[in-house]
Amino acid sequence: MIDIPKGWLFWVSMQTSSFFEVCLKSEAELTWPFVSAIPFLRRIRLRNSFIFEGMNRHYKSNERELVKVATFFKRQSKKLINEGRLGEEHRAVEDAVDRFLEEMNNHANTRAFILEQRQYLSKLVKDNAVCPRCHTNDKLKLSGAEKNEKGWKSNRYKCRKCNIQFTWNMPNNPWDMIQYIEDILKLFYSKVENPELPVEEKDQIVSGIESMQANLDKLKPVIEAHDKEYEMLQNRDNEMERLIHEFKNSLLIEKIKMDTWENKKR
Repeated sequence: MIDIPKGWLFWVSMQTSSFFEVCLKSEAELTWPFVSAIPFLRRIRLRNSFIFEGMNRHYKSNERELVKVATFFKRQSKKLINEGRLGEEHRAVEDAVDRFLEEMNNHANTRAFILEQRQYLSKLVKDNAVCPRCHTNDKLKLSGAEKNEKGWKSNRYKCRKCNIQFTWNMPNNPWDMIQYIEDILKLFYSKVENPELPVEEKDQIVSGIESMQANLDKLKPVIEAHDKEYEMLQNRDNEMERLIHEFKNSLLIEKIKMDTWENKKR
């Protein structure tokens, strides 16, 4: 029912600080799970600054806009410093820009990495649906999803053999699957407590309880760990939105100052 990939439990048990660290290693040195977090924005160190060779594909529109403003600002700053119109102490501003862009780049890669894993988790549950009429699945086509009265999302299928549509009464995602398994376990536990239950049937239920509990013990820590990281990401993303807005405004003010200084020296 629930397919937990090999190595996943070890993956989520790693410390957050090491797991989401964006390493400045070569791509060949990076191994799973870091390989999916390889920065798409190549960086070359030059005089303690970064030259950006391309735009990170994980950037949002406001992040891309900041990179454009920062690139223009740094180009103008270097030009004025080389021409002697600005003092060397102004390079400290360039360093601050580089540090912020590096932090933003790391955040964008971390965000993409967590969202990628969330997408993977959303497809983790396999419902093994079969047509209720012909009891086969070779002609099934996924046609959508529906919520039931408990709020669980389930897959809706069309059987091209029988020409019928139906909703498979099982969650299609691990978040709802956890509640589903817990409810089934409560039902099973109440049944085995019945003293009139035949021994053979009781043994079957106990076997089912052990199997479902094992699946739940694997799935729940993974989802809880991911949800915690996802919540932290959302909080950090909101904070970065604010910082990017403020930093962009500061750069625009500095740009106006440089334009004024350049005009005065002409």
